[in-house]
Amino acid sequence: MPLMSKVASSISEAMSIKFNNIVYELKRQGKKVITLSLGEAFFDIPLFPMNDLPYPDIYHYSHSRGLPELREKLSEYFHKQFEVDFDPTKEILVTAGSKIAIHMAFMGMLDPGDEVLIHEPAWVSYSEQIKLCYGKPLGVPYFETVFEFEKYISNRTKAIVINNPHNPTGKVYSIDELNKILELGKKYNLWLLSDEAYSDFLIDNSFVSLGALEKPFSRVVIFNSISKNYGISGWRLGYIIGNSDFINTVSKVNQHLITCPATILEYYVSKHFYRILEITFPQIQNLLKARKQIGSFMESIGLKFLPGEATFYFFVAIIPSKLTSEEFCERLLREEYVSVVPGIGYGASCDKFVRVSFGTESMDDIEFALKKVKELIRATS
Repeated sequence: MPLMSKVASSISEAMSIKFNNIVYELKRQGKKVITLSLGEAFFDIPLFPMNDLPYPDIYHYSHSRGLPELREKLSEYFHKQFEVDFDPTKEILVTAGSKIAIHMAFMGMLDPGDEVLIHEPAWVSYSEQIKLCYGKPLGVPYFETVFEFEKYISNRTKAIVINNPHNPTGKVYSIDELNKILELGKKYNLWLLSDEAYSDFLIDNSFVSLGALEKPFSRVVIFNSISKNYGISGWRLGYIIGNSDFINTVSKVNQHLITCPATILEYYVSKHFYRILEITFPQIQNLLKARKQIGSFMESIGLKFLPGEATFYFFVAIIPSKLTSEEFCERLLREEYVSVVPGIGYGASCDKFVRVSFGTESMDDIEFALKKVKELIRATS
């Protein structure tokens, strides 16, 4: 048999997806699984009419940069919500989810051997996407801060990636931290990628987009997700914001890989943009109130986690368990039917953590599952 690509063969399976696939298989066998591994929140969203969308346009390609009406809505929203200004005709690309958007951005900026700094715990796909683009991911351990990034920069460093608000800790970067990142970008002429897919998942106004601190766009690239913030992850809609030259380059990549997102979904979201937000925003707020309750519960049973105040994730320590995080999660799932994600998927420094997501289960099931996590830590210590 012909050989596979060495690069594709060497990358790791997405740890969260690996465990969620096991969950789907167990559920097909009739098992009740408490799923704290999904990277989404389940919202109660009505289905708005689709028969008033423009027919037959919904059956055909849209503009390869995304439906103009949707780009204009996003530009308007970013101006009002985040004080980020961009030209909807030149500085945004709507595509099939923010995951492919990040990958295409790496394709647009990396040459073989270029290094990219990622702060651990880092979302599971950053490192593998960098490798697929023939770059080298350089993980900064979770216990380092952005003020210590500089010692990891070399003459091969091309970019820094941050996730704000953060998956899996829920951390929100301060203005001082963001300004430090901008300072490093200018000093070393780096691209600065800010994945802001959870920008609406916080209870106050503490989130500041990196794009609000660099005007006009030069080296900052923003990623965001309609899938996450609107609770429609299965629809795969995301976008990139950056300077026009960068967007032009990534647009060419997009044309050869995606062409355009699903046209009917673009029309649907554009037409019902603010109606969906009005429905999902209160549910996001309720989710974040539940976050405080869950954090207090974990503290009461002796579970420790990295600090954070946004999103629907916790990064929970499994020390002093003797198991690796993957062994821990496999045993928890196979024996207790509780699914969480191994920390090793988020970086080499994170093997004594697991990611817990609470956006899809009831409070009773979440507390029951967390007790099982605590019991397994104790049993394997």
